[in-house]
Amino acid sequence: MTILARALGFIFVIGLGYALKAKGIVRREDATIFSSLVMNITLPASLLVASATAQVSIDLYVPFILGILCNLFLDMVGYWEAKKSGQQTSIGLMQLSGYNIGTFTLPFVQAFFPLSSLLSVIVFDVGNAIMVLGGNYSIAAGVDEEQERMTVATFIKNLSRSVPLVVYLVSLSSAVCSIKLPRELIFALTIASNANPFLAMLMLGILLDLKLNWKEISRLAYLLSLRLGANILIAGVIYFLLPIDKTMKIMLLVCLVSPISVMSPIYALKLGSRSAEPANVNSLSILVSLVMMVLLIFLFV
Repeated sequence: MTILARALGFIFVIGLGYALKAKGIVRREDATIFSSLVMNITLPASLLVASATAQVSIDLYVPFILGILCNLFLDMVGYWEAKKSGQQTSIGLMQLSGYNIGTFTLPFVQAFFPLSSLLSVIVFDVGNAIMVLGGNYSIAAGVDEEQERMTVATFIKNLSRSVPLVVYLVSLSSAVCSIKLPRELIFALTIASNANPFLAMLMLGILLDLKLNWKEISRLAYLLSLRLGANILIAGVIYFLLPIDKTMKIMLLVCLVSPISVMSPIYALKLGSRSAEPANVNSLSILVSLVMMVLLIFLFV
């Protein structure tokens, strides 16, 4: 009953954000304020608190490698679909790629799983961030000869400007080196950390856009089914074939049901997209991920 109440609480907060936007109390543009708070304050605080209790295992390289490989697999699926349907391959590749770990998955893990299990998610998102913040775009631009390539300097600059990624690396280094933060600092960070799930879910509700016609919905449902099918295939390989700890397997499955990265529609626009499809598929992926996440929580918590 506690798990159900928490899950319904998350859904309520997302619905609250959507209702506030629908009533005109907040605008969609206001989500950038919540995003800044989450990405620069509450999420980093959550990561630092998690690193204080994290236990480092020898197979932590697995989530990192999978964070990259899973993106590459989704890139191939997006490229194949775009080529088959006659769309621009670079945009098709881009709009299905990446995982929104920081503002979606981490709040769920923080609320429903032991804090120590966050480390696997953090390491997965380090690999994922490398692809989301430039890797996927570089590949997409590479398959389209007319597109401007991303330079190595720009790629590194994007990575260094990502506050969560920098904090990921600091948290991971602290855990590996057994560096403990002062208890007083952990207490202060916990206050911000506890606000992370609420702010992240409220932000997602404000960003959610459900103004679609039936023709668009059928196309978006097809794209999301491709992405979901690809992730289920990866999940099967991880759960049944990889010789790693069961807790890590569960955390990796949780990562795989994450929505599409918020960077994907931004880079699709940069690649020349004039359609609302990348943004719409991104919004609907949140709803699909919400259902899948709740199912996983009931299965494994």
